[in-house]
Amino acid sequence: MKQNYKSILLFSGGPDSFIAWHYLHRPPALFINAHQSYAAKELRAVRLLARRNRIELHEDHSFDLSRWEEKNFYIPYRNVFFSMIGSLYAPTVYLVGIKGDRVDDNNPQATKWMSKFYAHFNTHTAVHVTSPFYSMSKSQIVAWYVRRRLPLGDLLATRSCYSKATPGQCGACPSCFRRWVAFENNGIKERYDSPPWEWLGVTGYIRKMKAGAYDRVRTRETLNALKKYRDIG
Repeated sequence: MKQNYKSILLFSGGPDSFIAWHYLHRPPALFINAHQSYAAKELRAVRLLARRNRIELHEDHSFDLSRWEEKNFYIPYRNVFFSMIGSLYAPTVYLVGIKGDRVDDNNPQATKWMSKFYAHFNTHTAVHVTSPFYSMSKSQIVAWYVRRRLPLGDLLATRSCYSKATPGQCGACPSCFRRWVAFENNGIKERYDSPPWEWLGVTGYIRKMKAGAYDRVRTRETLNALKKYRDIG
C-alpha cells in the first residue's frame, strides 16, 4: 500500500543503512527481503535495531530473487528492483551506497539513471533515487557515528555478513572484511568467527589496490587497517 512519505530509507540492518537513518534524521525505513541466502540474518538485525531505536519500519517479503544469487552473493539488478519498490512508498528513495563502491547498480551514475528511468513511467511524481554517502568512505561514515557518541552497542548489533552458518560475523567474506576495515580505523573491536585480516580474499584486495583498481581513500584506509596485522609488502 502506498504511503504518503516524502522519503524512504532502504534498510538492510548493516552499519551503512543504520548510520544513514541517524544521518538523515530518522526517516521511515523499508526492509525488502529478497530471500537471498543471508536474508534471515539481515531480518533479525533489522527488527532488533527497529525495536531498540523505535524505527518506523516497513517490511516487504514478496520479492524472491534467491534463484539469481551468484556464488559471490551478488544479485543482478537487485538495487534497481529495491529502489523501484521504494518509490511506491515515497518520491525520494535513499539507496545507501558509499564512496569508492564498485557495485554496478549502486553508485552516483546508476541512481541518476534510475531516477530518469522511473520518470518515464510516473507522470504524477518525480522519483529521486540517491545516497547520502556517495562522498564518504565506510570508515568516514563510522567516524561520523562515533563522533556523535551514538550507542556503540547498536552499531555492533548491525550485521554485514554473507554467511548463514553463524548469527554473528564470520570474518571470512568480503562484507565482513569491509566492515572490519571501517571499524578498525575507528578503534572499534568486535568478535569475528575468524580474523578478517587472515581471510583468503585479502591477498587479492591488496593486489588490486596496489594496481590502482580502487579509489585512493578506500585503498589508504584498507591498507592502514591491514598493516597492523600482516605484512602487506
